[in-house]
Amino acid sequence: MDKSIGNILDMIKRIGFSIPQSLLLGGALVALLAGSACQRNVDVSEAPIQPHFFQGQTEVIPLAGTWDFALDPDHVGVKERWYSKKLADTVTLPGTTDENKKGQFIDERVDDRLSRVWYWKGAAWYHKEVEIPSEWIGKRIQLLLERSKDTHVWVNDSYVGYENTLSGPQFFDLTAAVKEGTNRIAILVDNSVLPPVGPAHAIDERTQTNWNGIVGRLELQATDPVWIDQVQTYPDVANNRVKVVAKIGNITSIPVNGRMQVQAASWNVRNPVTFQGHEQAYLQLVDGQEVEFFYDFDEEAPLWDEFDPALIRLALKLSVDDGGPSYQHATFTDFGMREFVQKGKHLLINGDRVFLRGRIDCANYPLTGYAPMDRESWLEMFRMLKAYGINHWRFHTWFPPKEALVAADMVGVYLQPELPNKRSGMDLRSMDDEEAMKVHNPDYLAMSGSKFNMTLKDYLQKEAELIFRYFGNHPSFTLFTLGNELGRNQGMFELVAGFKTMDNRRLYAQGSNNMHWEPSFAEGDDFWVISRTDTNLHVRGANFHGAVSSGHVDNLPPSTLVDYDHSIEHVEVPVIAHETGAYQVSPDFSEIPKFTGVTRARNYELFEQRLKDAKMYDQYPAFVAASGKLAAICYREEVEAALRTSDLAGFQLLDIMDFPGQGTAPVGILNVFMESKGLIEPEEWRRFCSEVVPLLKMEKYTWTNAETFSAQVDVAHYGKTDFSNPTLSWELIGSTGRIFKKGKLQNGDIRKGMLQEVGKISFPLNEISRAEKLTLTLSIEGTSYSNAYDLWVYPESVDLKVPAETLVSRRLDANAMQHLEGGGKVILFPEHDRLPHSIRGAFQTDYWSYPMFLRSALNQGKEPAPGSLGFLCDPDSPLLAHFPTEFHSNWQWWHLVKNARPIILDDTPADYRPLVQTIDNFARNHKLGMIFEMKMGKGSVLVCAVDIPNLLHLPEARQLYYSLIHYVDSPAFSPQFALDTSLIAQLLP
Repeated sequence: MDKSIGNILDMIKRIGFSIPQSLLLGGALVALLAGSACQRNVDVSEAPIQPHFFQGQTEVIPLAGTWDFALDPDHVGVKERWYSKKLADTVTLPGTTDENKKGQFIDERVDDRLSRVWYWKGAAWYHKEVEIPSEWIGKRIQLLLERSKDTHVWVNDSYVGYENTLSGPQFFDLTAAVKEGTNRIAILVDNSVLPPVGPAHAIDERTQTNWNGIVGRLELQATDPVWIDQVQTYPDVANNRVKVVAKIGNITSIPVNGRMQVQAASWNVRNPVTFQGHEQAYLQLVDGQEVEFFYDFDEEAPLWDEFDPALIRLALKLSVDDGGPSYQHATFTDFGMREFVQKGKHLLINGDRVFLRGRIDCANYPLTGYAPMDRESWLEMFRMLKAYGINHWRFHTWFPPKEALVAADMVGVYLQPELPNKRSGMDLRSMDDEEAMKVHNPDYLAMSGSKFNMTLKDYLQKEAELIFRYFGNHPSFTLFTLGNELGRNQGMFELVAGFKTMDNRRLYAQGSNNMHWEPSFAEGDDFWVISRTDTNLHVRGANFHGAVSSGHVDNLPPSTLVDYDHSIEHVEVPVIAHETGAYQVSPDFSEIPKFTGVTRARNYELFEQRLKDAKMYDQYPAFVAASGKLAAICYREEVEAALRTSDLAGFQLLDIMDFPGQGTAPVGILNVFMESKGLIEPEEWRRFCSEVVPLLKMEKYTWTNAETFSAQVDVAHYGKTDFSNPTLSWELIGSTGRIFKKGKLQNGDIRKGMLQEVGKISFPLNEISRAEKLTLTLSIEGTSYSNAYDLWVYPESVDLKVPAETLVSRRLDANAMQHLEGGGKVILFPEHDRLPHSIRGAFQTDYWSYPMFLRSALNQGKEPAPGSLGFLCDPDSPLLAHFPTEFHSNWQWWHLVKNARPIILDDTPADYRPLVQTIDNFARNHKLGMIFEMKMGKGSVLVCAVDIPNLLHLPEARQLYYSLIHYVDSPAFSPQFALDTSLIAQLLP
């Protein structure tokens, strides 16, 4: 059949089809000619490999479909030989018990994560009868389960193996157990038996759930008794060649002589090229033998990076014909010609500096409970986030499936997977021997062998070896760690040192944010993912409230000057900022119906009901929009502060997408389905999160028209090529579109791989006569790279004279009450220490999840975070007629909101709304008034919880005061609500 198919492919090629088309059609013909029971896994990609290299590939019998099924809650199946019994139920595989609606139907109502609909934790049995064709007898046969949990396999009542990897594919050798005709495969999966890795996201109920089942590829594979067991490629960029290490499998018990044919072709490039072939003879090949050779390219091989993710397919064909039986086996692997290394504080790919603009994948896939196993889903995700300027992806305590790495290879994304681990004790085991005996009978334990109940160190070593074997060739696999937020011990040093010796194709570190409570670098690590390099040396702009020290976004007056140069000057390896951002956005309840899979958004349903009970449900879309706009502003400052740090290696956002588990953290500008929330478009996000970003460095956002604006312009350039003597143009544009100032900067070449000053901008602001928001744009002419900055200019002096009929007061004292009784108006700036029902002021939106870090702060004896999410206002309100603003907070409000005490107005009428309303988090749902109004007797009161009297040295405070005075003095000031006097006495004593 191989010869016939090869002839057909050659004929197709002769009549005019290109190689890729002929392979595509050939794949269909192979499936047709081979029949439905047994088909060859012919490649159909674009790599122009000669067709004969596909003769002799691994043969496959797919096992997807209906399987017999039974739950084993008491773990009696092994003792009672369930592997030989008929099971009464059925499921569909690939799939999980959740997807098949097996186990316990639960109506869980929790607010710290998504809720599973069907729950099973324990043993589950899966049976299937498979027809083995006669031509498979005598071949080497194995079972592939691409991803599962703790797994045992029987074939025709014979036990064939055990595996418990959470990261790699599971293979079981069936050669000695199968027979021609009908064979029964029995699989026991037990998700209650887990390695001692702690709540890693690979198994955490708060992320992808601890599912039971088998997902991804599920098939039998057959090869001749001599085959190519694995292929590893080690690119040698400097010499335009690749070292190839091929491991031979041989179950004949006899050394054999063979010849290896090799061919390579580029793909995922504009013009694919087939390189010259290579052939070499080998003598006395035995099982497990490695053959090593260099494949020299006969022309320049394309290099792989984020801009040109060129891939090369290496096809190998082993033929054995030395007087005995003839065997052959063909296989291929894809790799990229790239060298990813550390040089001092920098990361380099092929000699060029890399700046990682990353996000963290915490395994939140709510429809299935596990990550996609298909390539197209990953291609869509990677391409979407590349549109947001993301070039880096960290997998928090889990390893992605193969198709994720293939997609990252194709799109050009630098990956940092991690071992599935959140524990540091290298001697830890899942359970002690006594516990193991209680849960499982002696036969079960005996079958598991040395893989069962391993120490954590041994398990991580095994996982890493599997990962390097099955995923080591992927060029996107550039960074690797032992887990997240671990401690430190000698075993961890030994693991990292061993990995570096074992496989030098990537960089290694002990973990992400390890020792964060007492930061110190682990000698021997190639890079350092950390939130702060010492007690007060941050590399991110926000931190949870109750940490040793906090970030600059909410604690330093706003500017565009903050960087982390001082924080990393003492560090000699690349520093990557850990879990940057975590700015909470108010929950979007319109997403609830989208949870149609194995989880439900019961947490969002609870939050929705809380907001309804608080009589503010009608405002939730506005809360989402306003808090989300502020979160995007904060994220921008995070990204730009990182880019302003000349030697920082990158950052990892937590996250650009929501995290609906582990406390529930709706922190994304995208929802958990990776859909836009409408907060910021990709084009706008890429202005500040891209390979090339013009940066404006100014001391403040708010100015007066008596000042001279001055700023420095830098360009963070981590793109593909240098800019030769470019021109950077700038414009200052007013709110009506008027261009007040413009100019050009030119300062020689802008070189790639660095942060470079381009020039300075300076001009007087005296042309701006009224309070106005302006935009200063920066553009590198002839490119798509531009950026824009908001600034606010106010008159230096404003008339703050208060009209006679208006009284400004700090209290509702006798004088104020008398004024009101006479029908007067009062502007009240209550003294903050006299506001018992209020919260502290904050600029940034709450960090991560208020309930989660409330507990943390209280446990440490510290005051909890304010917990607010910005504010909501009507920018067209006459209240703000003289104070330019959007409907949400922005930098001109920073001093104002930080010096405010939003007042809790929960007991006001249901339809009462503050004029400037601080948005509360989903746990409390207070109605919070920063500025509000009310009738009192014959008079009216405007309450402003901003401490303006003590902020009048700031132009924005003077301007807001001016706007408040004019509002109260206008006919528009006519409060409709008269609040209960006893309530007022409580709120404003």
